[in-house]
Amino acid sequence: MLRRTALAATALVAAAALALTACTGGGNPTPTSTGKADPSASVAIRLVLEPGNLDIRQTAGAALDQILMDNVYQGLVARTPEQKIVPSLASDFTVSDDRLTYTFTLREGVTFDDGQALTPQDVVWSLQQHKANAAWADAATLSRVTSVAADGQKITVTLSEPDSQLLWNLSGRAGTILKKGDTVDYKTAANG
Repeated sequence: MLRRTALAATALVAAAALALTACTGGGNPTPTSTGKADPSASVAIRLVLEPGNLDIRQTAGAALDQILMDNVYQGLVARTPEQKIVPSLASDFTVSDDRLTYTFTLREGVTFDDGQALTPQDVVWSLQQHKANAAWADAATLSRVTSVAADGQKITVTLSEPDSQLLWNLSGRAGTILKKGDTVDYKTAANG
C-alpha cells in the first residue's frame, strides 16, 4: 500500500513538473523562413467527405454546405462566424410582434453567375419549391410557412405559428435562392 502511494505521488509530481514547463514564457518567436513570397504558389484544400455531386437541394452531407453556402449560393439571410443572423440577399428584414410575419427587403442589383438579375419572383419560387419538395434537404424546416409573397422588392413570409428557428433555417439549404426556370444541371454545375 505504501509503495502504491509513493508511485502515485511521484507520478503526480512528474505531471505537475511537465505542466509547469509547458507554461513558461519562451521569449519572442523567430521567423523560420526569410524567403520571398511566391505569387504563383497554390494551396489545395481537401474535405474529409467529398460530395457525390453539387445538387445542394437533394445531396446529403455537410461538405456541400461548407463548399457552396455563401460561396456560391445565398439566402435572404446568412450566418456570421459567430453564428449571428445577418441580411444577405435581403438588405434588411423585420419580424412582426406576433412572430408570424417576416418581411425582407430584397437587395437591388444582385445577379446570378450567368448574369441574370435576381428577382423577387426567384425568391418566392425558390422558397415555395423548397417547401413543396419533401425530398429536398431541410424541406421540413419550412413546414410552418403558409405563404411567400412579393410586393415590389418586399418579400413576405407568413407562418402558421411562431418558429424561432426560421431565420436560422433560411440561412442554410432551406433558404437557398435559385433562378426560377433555370435549366442548369445542379448535379454538375451551379448558378448561384
